[in-house]
Amino acid sequence: MLKTTILTAALLCATSLAAMAQDWPVADIKPTLQTPILTEADNDADADDPAIFINPTDAAKSLVVAAAKNGGIRVYGLDGKLIQTIIPAENGRINNVDIVYGFTLDDGAKADVIVGSDRGLDIIRTWRIDPAAAEPLSEITDPAASRAFPKRYLPDAAETEDNPVDDQNTVYGLAAWNDLVTGTVWVVGTQRSQPTVGVFKLTATAGGHALAVLDHDFRAPAEQSGQNLFEENEDDPLLDFSPQFEGTVIDRTTGIVYAGQEDVGVWTVPVTGGEPVLVYKTRGSSKSPFNNPDSVISRDIEGFTIYYAASGTKYLLASSQGGAHGDAPAPDAPYDDSFAAFAIGDQLELLGSFRVAAEGDMDAVQESDGADVTSVALPGFENGLFITQDGYAADLNGLDGETASSNFKLVDWAAIANSFTPPLEITLQGWDPRK
Repeated sequence: MLKTTILTAALLCATSLAAMAQDWPVADIKPTLQTPILTEADNDADADDPAIFINPTDAAKSLVVAAAKNGGIRVYGLDGKLIQTIIPAENGRINNVDIVYGFTLDDGAKADVIVGSDRGLDIIRTWRIDPAAAEPLSEITDPAASRAFPKRYLPDAAETEDNPVDDQNTVYGLAAWNDLVTGTVWVVGTQRSQPTVGVFKLTATAGGHALAVLDHDFRAPAEQSGQNLFEENEDDPLLDFSPQFEGTVIDRTTGIVYAGQEDVGVWTVPVTGGEPVLVYKTRGSSKSPFNNPDSVISRDIEGFTIYYAASGTKYLLASSQGGAHGDAPAPDAPYDDSFAAFAIGDQLELLGSFRVAAEGDMDAVQESDGADVTSVALPGFENGLFITQDGYAADLNGLDGETASSNFKLVDWAAIANSFTPPLEITLQGWDPRK
């Protein structure tokens, strides 16, 4: 049964009393290596969201699986070299991906799978991973899969209307989690251009297929501090807003969803349902009543990922993408193109920020849409691995976006951890994502 939560105005912003933003420096971190640069010549590919797959028998054969929008999916080795390309169905556009370990198929067999949002066709897709195969991914989406968001709410959230797929108010951001206690596999999918987040259950169907079925959703307010988030302005980016969510992650130890409403900030809610809470706000806009100069996250906020240490320590990493490129206003220095790190506890504790800087022939990361991190020791990344999308790979012509080019940068976790005072944890023995 569809259950909908409409948020009230009584919101908690747990970190709003943190130190002034200027008290938080942004450390420059050097990348270790990068994947090949993608351009329109690569099936119109545009790198977006990566996920790190840990091989259960040979860590050296672990993979990076990445969404490439119109270019489908790219699978890379830990050396950054391309292993597999999956071109989407006609009009398909793969936006975000995540990994589910130990998904139970209809015959009782266990499989590791990739779940992805096809924003072009509004479908949640699933691919099975065979780490021994030359091309490890094969699609197992149920042929009967229906649209993720056939309806959309009217702005007052009281009623819904038909949602034509051509309007692209479709499934966008995505995160997944296998709850080993209940056996439920949850998939969280955001709705493009809307303040709505759907929560789906991934179920096994006949023939070794998988099907995502909507269980419930929640919807954030369409207004913040008197600012209408549906307000658009083609002439002034500081007065141009959007209510949509994209970046999202599910805490595998608690089932708490962290969802990023791009212009607004970080929301939390139990994946099983409940009252969502706004726990950290973006800087907003200097020309809007929604303006928070003490925040270290520029709008828009993008990809989320969680670092799990064996000690139980957890860090939420959030992309402070900003909008300081192309036709946008001057940079919201120094927080554009950076990542904020929070310790996860009873509330989020801001620890600081970092950016991935240029190194050798690798340019700095700009406008990161997505990232992933693991504390598991991997060949070449014995201290753990952080990977992020670079929205402007080798495109340094004023970052005007005229030459579309993107890729992924891979970073040694120790370089990030040691940039903080005190340093963040490094889990040498690793953390098992299958448990």
